[in-house]
Amino acid sequence: MRTPMKLYIKYLTIIIALFLLQSCGSSADTTKIAETKALIESGEFKIEHDWLNPMAGGRINLIGNPNFIRFKKDSVNLFLPFFGERFSGGGYNSEGGIIYNGPLQDFEISSGRNNSQVIKFSTDQGTENLNFTINIYPEGDVSTRVNSSQRSFISYQGKIGELKEED
Repeated sequence: MRTPMKLYIKYLTIIIALFLLQSCGSSADTTKIAETKALIESGEFKIEHDWLNPMAGGRINLIGNPNFIRFKKDSVNLFLPFFGERFSGGGYNSEGGIIYNGPLQDFEISSGRNNSQVIKFSTDQGTENLNFTINIYPEGDVSTRVNSSQRSFISYQGKIGELKEED
């Protein structure tokens, strides 16, 4: 039969081990959250996507295909390939994607769920209005959603990174 002291020591050891495991994990999470938030707050970062999710059809792998969203303080330069349906207005542009280079319009950053950051802004491409919602998660994963006045909804998945001089 076990003595009460042995049981007490066993449970105390388990509690301490769980506490140490929890504190190690949360320390790494807290650091990553702070790094991602600082990168966003710097106003200079880029997003590159690995996957495109059209409204109809399956996922499309974008690895090796040019695509980017580059934030530079109060402006954005973006090229996102588009696979989907155009409803009205002009035709597809010769570049085959969503293109914009200019000042940020209706720009806002807010906190999302699970320590994510949400960036919202809008742009115009000719007569087309585009609304972007970008969720950036602490580990650097990104989900970009684009709503257009003339095209079907489309979303992208990728990663956030530091802006380099060649960008």
